[in-house]
Amino acid sequence: MRLGRDAGEGCSRLHDELFHGLRCSSIELDEAWSFVMKKQKRLAPGDPPEYGDEYAYLAMDSDAKALVAYLVGKRNDASTAAFALDLRSRVRGRPQLTSDGFQPYVKAVAIAFGRSVDYAMLVKLYTADCSVEAKRRYSPGAVVQADKVIVFGDPDLGRIVTAHVERQNLTLRMLTRRFTRLTNGFSKTLRNHAAAMDLYVGYYNLCRVHESLGTTPAVAVRAVGRSWPVAELVKEALARSDPDNPPARSGSVRYQEIVCRRGLCAPAGRRG
Repeated sequence: MRLGRDAGEGCSRLHDELFHGLRCSSIELDEAWSFVMKKQKRLAPGDPPEYGDEYAYLAMDSDAKALVAYLVGKRNDASTAAFALDLRSRVRGRPQLTSDGFQPYVKAVAIAFGRSVDYAMLVKLYTADCSVEAKRRYSPGAVVQADKVIVFGDPDLGRIVTAHVERQNLTLRMLTRRFTRLTNGFSKTLRNHAAAMDLYVGYYNLCRVHESLGTTPAVAVRAVGRSWPVAELVKEALARSDPDNPPARSGSVRYQEIVCRRGLCAPAGRRG
């Protein structure tokens, strides 16, 4: 377990080194539900703040299929703002952004990119509440309506999609046991959960050849020049690991407190 944690945290530092200054024309945003120790409805008074629902925020380059930015945190204003700010720090220019209808994205994107960015929401209406059903079903209810809502700028209507990042969520659940539904392999600590996500993103970007690309997403987005074997990923990750000094994360409580002190979001750690 410690080896996996250390390799994962090394992958987080490796991601920070490689994934910056990127040129992405279109980026899709989404969140994948999971939990630490127990589900939100099972929380008891006095449980640690890290227990309960935790979401993996994901930003995918639509063309290169690379996970440009990611964050593990509560699905609230603070995490959303931190995620958007981290994404902004990694990409150059004016990419088109598309998210689902989660309202905190509007303020978060305005904070990180400004209102001149090309940003739209793809708002889907399901037969059942998607945020509730995602926690107890293998898939949300059937889509009965999908509306393209322009929020800022002048986005290309033909590229207002979230299909690629939503398909990536299936890959995440297939390759990462902690995200498998109805399992006893769920995370017991937030640190291990975040490290598992780090390891997944490192492998997905650098080692796993994407079928439609014929190469890895990291090569397609020009973060590296060649595909990496898994042994190289583990070697480079462990070289950057420091078990006594976990990597600073944009979604950490400390980071969220800083963001909130600037009046940019709701108080950190709020459940909901």
